[in-house]
Amino acid sequence: MNKIVKAFEMFWLIMCFVGIFMCVYSAVKRDNQDVFYFLAFTFVCAILYALRKRQRKNLEDSHK
Repeated sequence: MNKIVKAFEMFWLIMCFVGIFMCVYSAVKRDNQDVFYFLAFTFVCAILYALRKRQRKNLEDSHK
């Protein structure tokens, strides 16, 4: 169970980096209006990453 939670945590962290990359790419190469969508995407991914990290720590504490 802990491996699954850790995998989801890493998934959301990777998606945060993808969102940041897309923000920068969109700001440099494309329309500036798209930057706000990618910022919102990155913000949501960061929140989900933090929730998964807290969930994993709580699971580790409950198993000890």
